[in-house]
Amino acid sequence: MKEVISIFSALLFIAIITLTSCSEGENKSGDFDKSFYRVDKVHITKSYKDCKPESENCTYVMFDYPVFKNAGKSKVLKKLNAEVIRQILAGTDESDPEKAATGMIEAYKKFVTDSEFDEDEASWFDKRKAEWLHIDKRALSLKVSVRNYYGGAHTNGFVSLRNYIPTTGDSLGLGMVFSPENLKKLTIKGEEIFRKTQKIPDNMGLEEAGYWFEGNRFYLTGNFAFTGKGLLFYYNEYEIAPFSMGPVKITIPYSQVENLLTPIATPVAEKR
Repeated sequence: MKEVISIFSALLFIAIITLTSCSEGENKSGDFDKSFYRVDKVHITKSYKDCKPESENCTYVMFDYPVFKNAGKSKVLKKLNAEVIRQILAGTDESDPEKAATGMIEAYKKFVTDSEFDEDEASWFDKRKAEWLHIDKRALSLKVSVRNYYGGAHTNGFVSLRNYIPTTGDSLGLGMVFSPENLKKLTIKGEEIFRKTQKIPDNMGLEEAGYWFEGNRFYLTGNFAFTGKGLLFYYNEYEIAPFSMGPVKITIPYSQVENLLTPIATPVAEKR
C-alpha cells in the first residue's frame, strides 16, 4: 500500500511540474499573454578617454536595446533576443555588444595613433537603439535606429523596421502579409496618404515634386512595421529623396487595410 502511495505521489509531482512548465513556457498563439513579453532595457556606453558622451569633442559608442525577461523559458524569445543583438551590431564583426563597443573605441584609438588625425578637431560617435514598437498575437515589430558620424559633411543615420511571427520568431515580410493583388491595392492607398502628407497635388509627378521613385511610380518600402495605429512605412534618407528632405514616413490606418491583410498578420489595434 505504501508503495502504491509513493508511486501515486511521484506521478502527482511529475504532473505538477509538467503543468507548471507548460504554463511558464512558450507563449501559445491561442492564449496570447502580452505580459509574457516583458523586457529589460540594456544600456552600454564606451567613450574615448572616459569623456562625457554627447559633449563637445567626445568620441563615444552608445547601445540601447531590449532583452526579453522570459527568454529562459522560451526558445522563441531567446531566438528574438539574439536577433535584436544581430540587428543592433550589423556592420561589426562582434556578436557581443560590450565587446563591440569596446572594440570600436579601441579602433578609434589606433586610428588616432597611426594617422595625423587631430582628435580635438572632430569627435566621432555611434549611437544605436533597438525597441519593440508593437507586440500582439500576430506580429512583433522591431525598430532599430542608428546615428553616427565618422567625419564628413554631416551625420549618417537610418531606421530599420523588422517584423516577426510571435510563435516562431521567424521574419514576417511584406509578401507574407499581403498577396500580390492586395499589395497593389495597398500601394494605391499608400500613395494617396504619401501625397497628402507630403502635400503633392494629384496632377504633379513624383519626380517633379523632388522624389526619386524609379520610373516615377510610387512604391511601398519593405521597411515597415505594425504600430498601434496602423502600418508604418519608413523611407530612409537618400532612399527616395535628397538628404536635405530627410526621411519620409507614412502610416496606413488598419481601417483601410483590414480586408487586405492575410490571416497570419491580422493586427489588434490598440485602444485609445
